[in-house]
Amino acid sequence: MIRVCLVGGLGRMGKAIGEVVQATDDVIIASVWERAEAVALKPSYQAEAGYTKSEVLIAADGYSAAEICDVMVDFSSPAVFDEIVKVAKDLGKPLVTGTTGIESKRARLRHLAQLVAVVDSPNMAVGVNVLFDLVGKAGTALAGKADVEIVETHHRTKQDAPSGTAIRLASILSEIAGTEVISEPRGPRHGNEIRVHSLRMGSVPGVHSVSFALEGEVLEMRHTALSRLCFASGAVRAAFFASKASPGLYDMRDVLGLR
Repeated sequence: MIRVCLVGGLGRMGKAIGEVVQATDDVIIASVWERAEAVALKPSYQAEAGYTKSEVLIAADGYSAAEICDVMVDFSSPAVFDEIVKVAKDLGKPLVTGTTGIESKRARLRHLAQLVAVVDSPNMAVGVNVLFDLVGKAGTALAGKADVEIVETHHRTKQDAPSGTAIRLASILSEIAGTEVISEPRGPRHGNEIRVHSLRMGSVPGVHSVSFALEGEVLEMRHTALSRLCFASGAVRAAFFASKASPGLYDMRDVLGLR
């Protein structure tokens, strides 16, 4: 039985992960690490998430929450990232992290990854990670020959833009083609730049499209998240992987066996 500590467990993703864990064998939510003010307002994860599979400790102290778990799963805030890494390092806990908007994130995880397994991905949906693979193949064939446009759409309260997924898609193509990435471009194209556009509206969980425009034709690849359960299911798969893997810095391609 794998015991999970949810960091930021009272947020949308934390509740979605609880729903997936409720229906998944061999895993429970053991604890939730949240901000003190959130714990004061919502002292019961079970009541907030409708989770009944196990007792859940909810705490504002990271060490108290993490010491009883086998793996930490983080969907919180960039502001507490360094503290999360420190707690995981001090307690020797594997970490799954899907929080985006963190500068030089993978570089800041490398020391922890020498000690425990760390799975870092801007998007844990299975389909998105297949999209990463397919976009790389298309980019290899069309590098320098197509105009590339990436459009991402998310709910109106998402803080970071472009999304971590859009940044990853652009990075994959930029590394292949050696071209510049421009966010929120205006006006005509000036070369083979990769252009990224962000939309924030309604309650959209996430839509990402990559278009390759050639003379007389356009190839479009698109992923649509219909609910946060697709991200939560991937996070639970990543937790199983991290709990058994050797120390190292992994992403969802490793979890899904795509490389």
